[in-house]
Amino acid sequence: MKKVIFAASIGLLAMATLVLGRPTNALADDAITASVKTDPALHAMLPKSIQDSGIIKLATDAHYPPCESFAEDNVTMVGWEPDLWNALAKKLGVKVKAESINFDGLIPGVQSGRYDTAMECISDTAEREKQVTFVDLSISINGIFTREDSPITKDPLSLCGLKSGEQKGTTFVQSVTELLSPLCVKNGKPPITTNEFASADATILALLSGRVDFLVNDASAAAYIKKQSSKPVKLIVLDVMPKQIDGFIVKKDNTKLADALLAGTKALMDEGVYDRIFDKWDIAALKLKTPGINLVSQGSTAN
Repeated sequence: MKKVIFAASIGLLAMATLVLGRPTNALADDAITASVKTDPALHAMLPKSIQDSGIIKLATDAHYPPCESFAEDNVTMVGWEPDLWNALAKKLGVKVKAESINFDGLIPGVQSGRYDTAMECISDTAEREKQVTFVDLSISINGIFTREDSPITKDPLSLCGLKSGEQKGTTFVQSVTELLSPLCVKNGKPPITTNEFASADATILALLSGRVDFLVNDASAAAYIKKQSSKPVKLIVLDVMPKQIDGFIVKKDNTKLADALLAGTKALMDEGVYDRIFDKWDIAALKLKTPGINLVSQGSTAN
């Protein structure tokens, strides 16, 4: 995906902003984590610097449930990805130090070495693979979010001539500019006007305030968005919308970490931990049968 939204009241948005950019607690499900046993052979696959420190420095943008978001204490991260990355860390014999930053800082943060990895339901694309290496382990399904009283239907041409809102740096921008808007023009309809915002919070507020008519986001976030939104919001899934492959990202030359994350993920799958996490969060439809590295460039698809 890239994913995008956690809609909330102004108060909740303000509190979320306060914790942005600082380390947080990111506790996995205790029962799931307790079932995981460290594998010394997998630990030995990690880069020596991580073996020595016992820490994987991970960046995320914790405003995208059910991927990750902040709990009521506005410090602890919860979601299927925190459950997964902590279970994986235990399998590898280390701990994760997670920090929430803006989404468009995730790739630069990994490239610079400030973070060992990043995870935020980040969609694998050919362009992104030129910048970082993906360890792919899930899929995402995109949908259209709009206000309940919107005339938008399952016909993609009902979007033509409208205003969309997307967070800067996400693949949702390309969904509009490279798929939906060209479809309008091809059918003799006016193009879609795209508006980009610096944060997910600003994007959802634009929708609720009427500044934009719709936005594109992961369909899996629907329950959370509807629950937290101050106004009724509906999800529309279009047949033309693509599925994405998502995963961790690591620095391109950090093959040891990529290989260790992949091996650890496969171990969690073999042991049923991966299934338990996805089933817990009611996202079984997002399971990727076979994880891998840079699957998009290998011709793999989520469809």
